[in-house]
Amino acid sequence: MTNDSQASGDGNPPAMPAPPSGSPPRPPSAGMYERIVEVAADAIVTINEAQEIVHFNRGAEQIFGYRRDEVLGANLNTLLPPQFRATHAAYVVAFGESTETARLMGHRREVFGLRKDGTEFPAEASILKLDAPDGRRLYTALVRDVTDRRQMEAHQRFLADVGIALSRSLDYEATIASVVRLPVPMLADACIIEVIDESGELHRATHGSAELLSGAASSDVTRQELPLIARDQPVGVLTFLKAGPSRGRDRSDAIIAGNFAARAALAIDNARLYQHAQRATAARDEILGVVSHDLRNPLSAIAMCSRVLVDTPPSDPVACRDLARTIHESTTWMSRMIQDLLDVSAIEAGVLSVIRDSEDIGQIVMRAAGLFTRRAADSGVALEVTLEEPLAQVSVDAERMAQAIANLIGNAVKFTPSGGRVSVDAYAQGGVIDVVVADTGRGIAETDIPFIFDRFWHTRGSAAGTGLGLAIAKGIVEAHGGTIAVASRIGEGSRFTISLPQKGATD
Repeated sequence: MTNDSQASGDGNPPAMPAPPSGSPPRPPSAGMYERIVEVAADAIVTINEAQEIVHFNRGAEQIFGYRRDEVLGANLNTLLPPQFRATHAAYVVAFGESTETARLMGHRREVFGLRKDGTEFPAEASILKLDAPDGRRLYTALVRDVTDRRQMEAHQRFLADVGIALSRSLDYEATIASVVRLPVPMLADACIIEVIDESGELHRATHGSAELLSGAASSDVTRQELPLIARDQPVGVLTFLKAGPSRGRDRSDAIIAGNFAARAALAIDNARLYQHAQRATAARDEILGVVSHDLRNPLSAIAMCSRVLVDTPPSDPVACRDLARTIHESTTWMSRMIQDLLDVSAIEAGVLSVIRDSEDIGQIVMRAAGLFTRRAADSGVALEVTLEEPLAQVSVDAERMAQAIANLIGNAVKFTPSGGRVSVDAYAQGGVIDVVVADTGRGIAETDIPFIFDRFWHTRGSAAGTGLGLAIAKGIVEAHGGTIAVASRIGEGSRFTISLPQKGATD
């Protein structure tokens, strides 16, 4: 009789028969467990009762940065930051004396490890107590590096805090200040923001390390620029400055920076829209004020005169003509107010109609001054016009320029008391023609001068008219490539100067 091996004919032992159906699977061998432990991504470290390292898997090498032969036999303190060594040693002793056989991740508070390069990292750890067959007490710890998770959690908290901070105010300047302040120090040591304003100009704000911002840093500086885009439109640029050489940015850094920039751009855009809404609301209220207050006076005069003409018409023809004249003057007054509103809207929209031609500025000045000859006489104000002869031609819209000069003269007559004087002079110098309207009126306070060309603006103590005259005059002059300036002192009067290029000076 031959044995099975002889019957097989190949010299190999016969294959093991398959286990009977329904029998439990065989457990892995000890060697298989060792291979699983060796390739685990987490660090698996075993120590003896003297807290000396007796096992150190490949995952531990990658996490702690040591080779196995560098730490076997070393004390566990090699892998712990100095501030935790005493407490951790006592913890191991207490665990060994307890009845517990294992403590899982999350059982303890956050722990920290120490890499070979000296950097600390947050970790989670599970620990198992085991008595070996030879009687030794062994402790095996499974250590997981949670640096990335902690960083992600910190980033999420940061972005949540950013959202709260940026939602606290819709004030434009406050939002810019928050955007440049919040990234320091989480994302950068210093931050610069450059924002494009409504006029297209770039405004700059900074926060953080003065040394980095001034460019005086002696070490290398890493610079990261992020575009701020809202509603597919550029808002500005955000720049992060970090001290030290660039070590590259991982994906999480790029994501957090991009998320912050997106939130910043949205906050700035919302603040700008809110600013526009506030201005629109203010403009609406101002226009309503003009309609409800300034237009009410001529409308009341029309209503009163028309009622008299309908209910009790005077038999005297002169009285009838006076009532009709009042109605006519009131409608003219109302038409002028409405035209002023239309003009200032056109100026702000940049669509003011200007049809230029070669004109004699002297004739335009005389026409504008002639509109106020009677009013000045009635008010006891001397109105004087002086023209340098001959004056060069100017390329202007005569009607519009007369309107601008008339607005200045009208204000001067209005605010000059009886016995005072208003002078209108025109002369050429250096390729420029100046038209100067000066008065001996009450003058303008120095603090008010920056605002006098704003629409709906009135001097203190006066609310007569729409407050649009100077705004319209400035818009008309600038539409012709000219400038308008003012000099004034309280009690000494005011001096407005319109400067226009001579025809041919800029051709």
